[in-house]
Amino acid sequence: MKVIIIGAGQIGVALAKYLRQEDHSVVLIDNCNEHLLHLAEQLDIQTIVGSGSSPSVLQRAGASDADLLLAVTGNDEINIVTCSLAKTLFQIPKRIARLTSAEYMEEKNAEFLKSLAIDVVVSPELETARRILADLSINGAMDVTSFCEQKVQFVGLKCRKNCALIGKTVAQIKELLGMVNFSIVAIRRKNQLVDIKGTSIRVGDDVYFFVANGHLERVLDIFGYTKNMPDNVLIFGGGQVGCALADLIEKPINRQNVMIIEKSDERATFLASHLRESVIIKADGFDDRLLEEIDFKTYDIAVATTAKDENNVLLSLLAKRNGIARSCALIRNKLYNNYIGGLGIDSFINPNAVMVSAILQHMRKGRVQDGYFLQSGLGELLQIEVLHTSKITKAPLEHIKIPKGIVLGGFMRKGVFMCPDKNLIVQEGDIAFIFVESGHVTDAEKLFRVELSFF
Repeated sequence: MKVIIIGAGQIGVALAKYLRQEDHSVVLIDNCNEHLLHLAEQLDIQTIVGSGSSPSVLQRAGASDADLLLAVTGNDEINIVTCSLAKTLFQIPKRIARLTSAEYMEEKNAEFLKSLAIDVVVSPELETARRILADLSINGAMDVTSFCEQKVQFVGLKCRKNCALIGKTVAQIKELLGMVNFSIVAIRRKNQLVDIKGTSIRVGDDVYFFVANGHLERVLDIFGYTKNMPDNVLIFGGGQVGCALADLIEKPINRQNVMIIEKSDERATFLASHLRESVIIKADGFDDRLLEEIDFKTYDIAVATTAKDENNVLLSLLAKRNGIARSCALIRNKLYNNYIGGLGIDSFINPNAVMVSAILQHMRKGRVQDGYFLQSGLGELLQIEVLHTSKITKAPLEHIKIPKGIVLGGFMRKGVFMCPDKNLIVQEGDIAFIFVESGHVTDAEKLFRVELSFF
């Protein structure tokens, strides 16, 4: 498939890199030549200097032959115009736009955006806030998402010293916990995936698993974690992510108390008028006087959502040193991934990975019903409807050759989640949950005989 990406920021580059791993043809367009330097060679993609909202630039990119356009610049208007041109002048079949303005995301404007030839609108700030809210429910979780109306949960946890599974292999865990309906699909050690078949779990490993919703708390207990939404949330930074998070927490289903610390007068005034229940404090999070005025110990978690990674790391540490039990930081630079845990920060959210995940969900077709991109970038999850023609239905699982880079996480049949078992015969209509390593999506096609690739 040929994909044109407008915007060579972190999100655009992350998308280009991932799509090339899946052998798609990628053209990356950006006004700034600096952003494009070396990317053509590093990622094996075509790069063009110019504005994505220019018809001549799109023509040079071969827009007439493109299957998909991703407008992900930081300018909403450019993204909107580019999608409109892509449809009107070049008939590109599908167009996805990144929009940051909260106004554009309002339901009343949906028809307006659709009239401008935008098929899908994705908001980095809103998607990031939703991801943070999901992760807040489990103390220290790296990845949390649900499938099939929350009947199946997917969780990524770091194994700590109190984990009861330290020293045991996946096979031993299955034997010990046969009545617990969960399935480990990946183990990451020192930022690398390891073979889950013969590996014993060690302290510090990141373990990813699917679990039936009714068994989640039991599994968390085994890992030494708890499931509880914090009652009192402190947010550093009242930007779009912080505001969106507070707004989500304020919804009727969530009765938590929220305080936002925002140093900008103008922004603090806006937050006070926009949010109904949250307490807004106009202050600098690094101001020593703040420590005297606010009893940090009354808060269950601190979430740092400022625009700078360094500030988010420091604010998270500051909160923990002053009595807050949990912390979560917004981290955009992947270099921090290997150090966050050692610093004492409980969890982090990478907005770029969140954005890639949100876009990929709208790019799959065929029987793929849902998807999720891991923050680590090591792979993604797919929820797939099984057809009667699928190779996986032809024999018990022990006789099915699973391609390298594909791990079966379980199946949903008539509303019941089933873990993979060597004697299980997959049936037409089952919903399969699989973990796919980066670069192996096309291999999953061989197993399911379903078009899992993009268009």
